[in-house]
Amino acid sequence: MESAIVDLEQSVDQANGKLATITWKIKTFEEQFPDPDNEVSVLRLVRSVHQVKEEYQTLRQEILEVQQLQKQLTVSLKAQVSQVQGHFNILREKIVRSKKVAQLKQDY
Repeated sequence: MESAIVDLEQSVDQANGKLATITWKIKTFEEQFPDPDNEVSVLRLVRSVHQVKEEYQTLRQEILEVQQLQKQLTVSLKAQVSQVQGHFNILREKIVRSKKVAQLKQDY
């Protein structure tokens, strides 16, 4: 029982020490910012930081969207190039065949 009382007294002393530290920090802050306008400036700074963070997130999302569109465009362009190459090959084969046919006609 006696040890419980000693523990309780130590806890109260620690709590008093923490409260004193908190009080000192609050007084120091109030001394640094006695003018309420300064506190508003601090709030504005916090809001500005938050706004910058939101703008960064928005910009990052837009960059990701642009990258996705670039990938889609690349895939589309590759498909179109492949299609053009296919048409080119078909036309080349037709030209080669028509030359062969013309050559055969000349030979007869």
